[in-house]
Amino acid sequence: MPARSALVVAVAATAGAFGLGGCSSSPPATAGESATTQLQQAAGSLDATKTFKLTVDTHVPNGPGAVQTSSPQPGPSPAPSTESIKMSGTWDAATGLARMDGTLNSVKTTILSASGVEYVSLVPGTAQSAGKKWLKVDDANATFGDFCNPQLVAQLLRAYHEVRLVASGHLSGTIETAEADQHIADPNLVASLAGLPPTLRFDVWTDGSGTPTKIEFALAGAGAVTTGDVRLDSFGTAPAQVSVPTINEVEQAPVG
Repeated sequence: MPARSALVVAVAATAGAFGLGGCSSSPPATAGESATTQLQQAAGSLDATKTFKLTVDTHVPNGPGAVQTSSPQPGPSPAPSTESIKMSGTWDAATGLARMDGTLNSVKTTILSASGVEYVSLVPGTAQSAGKKWLKVDDANATFGDFCNPQLVAQLLRAYHEVRLVASGHLSGTIETAEADQHIADPNLVASLAGLPPTLRFDVWTDGSGTPTKIEFALAGAGAVTTGDVRLDSFGTAPAQVSVPTINEVEQAPVG
């Protein structure tokens, strides 16, 4: 879940160990396994996922310490109330390395992630010191939050409110954030849901073995919550080649 306020934790608990599961019963999934069973199989496969592609198109409420990443404008230029994040890239859960490219508040941006620390490319003229090309942001203000951890995504799917079979290999359902604490053992993940809408809608596509090929979340809500769409796909793809910026290239983001 992308969210500077929280969407950022322990290995996913298994459904059997902590009783994770939906609140509603699901209709039979034709002659095959039920939609519930298929979703559990997909979540189990995510637990072992190492590399994947993440695509984010969201608006995230800004905290009080929001950092300006766009070109400076004449006169006062307060940060927008929400950040527009449109980025895509590959993640390696084993190494904690990732590279995302796209736009942040309509500005062309690259974000590198290294074990929870993000490095945001700086537009020329925005750095506080000469020669700085990257803004270092700790995980408390991370841009991509929990959606970049497939094991946490698996926990979310196991906490479904309802799930149904749309077509062969296509599941659709919802997660109610207010009841998530009944199904998720990780308190950090439960806390991060506060920055998301009351209802999350998800779609999961699987292959013949039950392994997910694409997962999409639709985040729609009002008020100070993250909205937009998040997609995970290309599981097993080649990991990103990430060179962590040197100390001479990095400027520390203000705390906030």
